[in-house]
Amino acid sequence: SFLFLVYSSQPVEVQQLPDSRNVVIASSWDKRSAGGCHLYDKEFEQKPDAFTWMQNPKFLLKLETREPTAVKITLSRPEKAWKKQIGMALVGSMIGFYVYPAKLQPTKDNALNKDSLKFVPWCLYYEELMLDGDPAGYLIMPTTYEPNKLGPFNISVSTDVDFTLKPHQDE
Repeated sequence: SFLFLVYSSQPVEVQQLPDSRNVVIASSWDKRSAGGCHLYDKEFEQKPDAFTWMQNPKFLLKLETREPTAVKITLSRPEKAWKKQIGMALVGSMIGFYVYPAKLQPTKDNALNKDSLKFVPWCLYYEELMLDGDPAGYLIMPTTYEPNKLGPFNISVSTDVDFTLKPHQDE
């Protein structure tokens, strides 16, 4: 049990959100999965061992609708765990994420959020996207700006329809 207090000068309505419409997954970038942004791929790098972008963790989102649906995706990280790294490499430690149709091989050009994609130095970044309910689902790929930035993060999804969100392994 817990105690929930709200102080407000205006009327407030509190409503519990259904678990099937709000999911948070804790994960991390480690030595194998801290791949950096799309600049660390064949198009921009010369050495094959620098093609690290696709090593980033990926999460499969499947909406239980075929209708266009507004989806809020949030990437966050604990400030305390990242404070030193951010202080040493602010730009390299910036965070962002790519969203792709799951049936396509991800490239910088087929990201559904390529026009709104940002990398931020903060510990929280979100985007609200309109997704069309593709039955194959969508891949969400959180990244830091530069590779080899290690640490924990959370990915969360909220929407008005039921969905599943699971870690995804590349074939």
